[in-house]
Amino acid sequence: MAECNDRIGEIFKGKTVFLSGATGFLGKMLIEKLLRVTEVKTLYLLIRQKKGKSPKDRLQDIFNHVLFSTVKKTRPDCFKKCVVVTGDVLETELGLLENDRKTMVKEVEFIFHSAASTRFDDTLEYAIRMNTLGTKYMLNFAKQCQKLKLFAHISTAFAFPNEKVLHEKIYDPPADPQQIIEMTTASDPAAKIKLPEKNIMGNYPNTYSYSKALAEGLVNQQMETLPAIIVRPAVVIPTFKEPLPGYFNNLQSPMGLFVGAGKGVIRSVYMDSKTSANVIPADSCINVMLLAVWDYLTTKRQPVFNICVPREDLTVNWEQILDIGKDIVSNEIPFNVMLWCPGGIMTKSKMFHYIHVVLFQLIPAVFVDLLLICLGYKPVLISVNQRLLKGQDLLEYYTTRAWKFDMRYFMNLRKTMNDVEKRIYQVEAENIDIPEYLRGCMMYARRHILHETDEMMPAAKRNLKIFVAVDRILKASFFIVLFYYVYKLGQRLLNF
Repeated sequence: MAECNDRIGEIFKGKTVFLSGATGFLGKMLIEKLLRVTEVKTLYLLIRQKKGKSPKDRLQDIFNHVLFSTVKKTRPDCFKKCVVVTGDVLETELGLLENDRKTMVKEVEFIFHSAASTRFDDTLEYAIRMNTLGTKYMLNFAKQCQKLKLFAHISTAFAFPNEKVLHEKIYDPPADPQQIIEMTTASDPAAKIKLPEKNIMGNYPNTYSYSKALAEGLVNQQMETLPAIIVRPAVVIPTFKEPLPGYFNNLQSPMGLFVGAGKGVIRSVYMDSKTSANVIPADSCINVMLLAVWDYLTTKRQPVFNICVPREDLTVNWEQILDIGKDIVSNEIPFNVMLWCPGGIMTKSKMFHYIHVVLFQLIPAVFVDLLLICLGYKPVLISVNQRLLKGQDLLEYYTTRAWKFDMRYFMNLRKTMNDVEKRIYQVEAENIDIPEYLRGCMMYARRHILHETDEMMPAAKRNLKIFVAVDRILKASFFIVLFYYVYKLGQRLLNF
């Protein structure tokens, strides 16, 4: 039998890649994957100066992260392939130095446009500047590249949230992208549109989805003359396997729910617990992106790819996933420094959710922070609650609704992968062990987000037993007191 080759990795051999959004979640994942499994020649990384750090310092901080520990061992010299170019997608010509621009125009063969603001509460002006105007500037640069093979635009599966079924096809944008750019980003205040944001966006839920839909419109306009694809990831969740299990970026993500509930801070989650989880592990997302690039270069058939775990692979809903996570935190991998026992409720009633948050989340947080102040420590729980509640609010629209994603092309495409490619670029999840996956997520959260070492685990388990015992005593006391007063009330009614 002939030996199988990695046809996906082969297309990047000796090639030059330009990436925007290099410091973002998917950007870092893409850099790591290309360095670890391909023979890419050069990676040009667009990074802006931020918080007093130069772009080179920011890249070094990325490479010092545990995410790159595997590639450091297997390919220690590969980092020489990475070239930092100072710039910003918000600037004309991407803010590139003239020498950098000239060199890249001659060399760049692949462009991955990953830079975006994923905040749902951005002003319309900022979201349009970052996500729509930034895409326009990237497309302008791509049209100058003399060797360009493909422009890959990373969009979102929720760019058209009012579609009951999101097909693997191009959709018309909600408005003329260029007109909206001019109306919202004009330098002359008098030229800016005076209508409220909601009047402009119509029934779009947030500025993120709206600006990403407009960005797709810009890419669509160039597809006749520019080789381009659009990939639409669903909610990106921690890595499944590589380069390490459970890697995620921050707590303003679905993992924030698990960590907050595991520490006893989150006591209520507003969601439709019966809806399917429209998610994709970060490593699978990158693998599908690379598979899409290979397919387009090979066939030129499909320019749009929806990236989500197919329902055929993952049939569990949010309630089942959260229940499994609660069981793991309660019985196997508890966190240190808990406010109370892991737990909480899921509800579709917004009023009940807010009542539960105030009574069992915010009031205890205020009490503990006041106690900390009296003891001479800095208050922490109110700020933690604010971050976690903000994370919940950002996910609310997507955890209280259900979408269907047409993925027939992808389902057929993955059947064409050979055994080597299936091993290197795993895109199937039908054999996923959800409890084992969540264990990896919890361990990563402990070690790298919360900085709780493995040596602290026995203490965490002891503390959890104490919390559980106290919780049972308090609940028993509550019901005893309740029974007592009900009994007394009954006696008074009988005597009356």
